[in-house]
Amino acid sequence: MVTALSIFFKWTFIVLAVLLIAGVIFEQYSRWSLERDFKKGKTFVEINGRPLHYVKKGTGNCTIVFQSGMGSNHFIWKEIQDSLSKDAVTLSYDRNGLLLSDATGQPPTNDLITAELQQLLEKTTCPKPYILVGHSMAGIYLRPFIKNNEKDISGIVFVEAAHPLQMKKASPKLLKALSVPPHWLIKFMVNTGIYRTVFSFMPLSPEIPVSHPLHQLEKDFFYRSCNKILEEAKNDTSNFEDAMRYTSFGNIPLTVIMGNAPVRYAGFKDPEVREEFKQLVNEVQHDLLKLSKNSRLIKAEHSGHIPQIHENNLIIAEIRKNLNPENVK
Repeated sequence: MVTALSIFFKWTFIVLAVLLIAGVIFEQYSRWSLERDFKKGKTFVEINGRPLHYVKKGTGNCTIVFQSGMGSNHFIWKEIQDSLSKDAVTLSYDRNGLLLSDATGQPPTNDLITAELQQLLEKTTCPKPYILVGHSMAGIYLRPFIKNNEKDISGIVFVEAAHPLQMKKASPKLLKALSVPPHWLIKFMVNTGIYRTVFSFMPLSPEIPVSHPLHQLEKDFFYRSCNKILEEAKNDTSNFEDAMRYTSFGNIPLTVIMGNAPVRYAGFKDPEVREEFKQLVNEVQHDLLKLSKNSRLIKAEHSGHIPQIHENNLIIAEIRKNLNPENVK
């Protein structure tokens, strides 16, 4: 009996070791294959000593500036940017350490992200005024930039923007439901090909179909952004606290777009936790309206946290209203 168990565990170990080695080889080959032409034709500017990737399109006398959420990159804005580049200069980019941009080794604070964006706009000669469009955690990251450039900003559109108090207002039960796997486990899955394999068949989010180009990009190149994503997540508490210093955008027109579809809450199995999260989202999104004396709330009825997927036309329309201020009521 003991001998049989020993043989079983021995062969189990051997099989797992072989699968692990095969996974690492598969992952490294995938990266090599993907990297060959990935940077070809892309545009970069040096920020803090490292190349930072950006996409600038369109012409005009103002610039629509896109800021992505935690760990996200320029591609989430592609369809929206392509459409709006007919009306104005548009700029999207990858923060340092994400996708095509090299990491600078500096912690992702609100002030650093603001300084990075400021340099990018200046080095790419983007005309003022700016219309800022921020998704998710960008509602936190952009606050120092808004304060420093208040006179040069003609409009702000927050898409499912984060609120500085959203985590403090959540119960321990909700915080547990929102928690992610340990960082070491995420890195292990990424480096052994498990992440790439699993999400070749499963959606990264209930809101992003596997067939969507954003899913494909995030699945293929997650290894490029993984360390910075985890770093941004680790730093979110201090960034939330810092954002509380910025309580007013003055009279700058502010549109708050809030996802209102059931998919926004689909990940919660516990009805009590789901209801708490729903009420919390509603509360903090309405509270964001207090940031400006000229604000309005728009509900994305067919979207959850990522309206860029199913309601990009709604976002485009709201941004265009900042190009024609007389249309904002």
